[in-house]
Amino acid sequence: YEKDDDGGTPTLTRSHHPRPKFLGGTVSLNAAFFATVLLISRIKSNATSYAFVSSVVTLFAFYPTSRHEIARHFPNRLGFSPCFAITAALSVSAWLLLVSLEERCMFVGLQLFLLVLSPLLQWWLQRYKKIITGKWDIAHINVT
Repeated sequence: YEKDDDGGTPTLTRSHHPRPKFLGGTVSLNAAFFATVLLISRIKSNATSYAFVSSVVTLFAFYPTSRHEIARHFPNRLGFSPCFAITAALSVSAWLLLVSLEERCMFVGLQLFLLVLSPLLQWWLQRYKKIITGKWDIAHINVT
């Protein structure tokens, strides 16, 4: 058991390493806003444009920082993650908002591909990973 940083109640932790500081992705954020501006130029309605910009700001600007802060202040305790609960709630609400069966099947298929198949494929492909070294690598000093 270990005390929280603020002197609160002891918590069961798996690691003694604090979560690293989140620096954000400035390049990806700028790319997202650039793509948003390009897409909005094609939209004719002001209300639709505003909704589109609002959703982009929420997804690409606020969500990563919020997710990091939630994970930092509420670490996984006994296997429960608030980030997992939030993601699951958003996924279920998005699925309920879809109207046709075709859209729902596509959504479930995409979720399975992104959340199950892609990580399993990456894990399986690790056995074929090769480390390439050459003159371009930094010098490693061996002290004897």
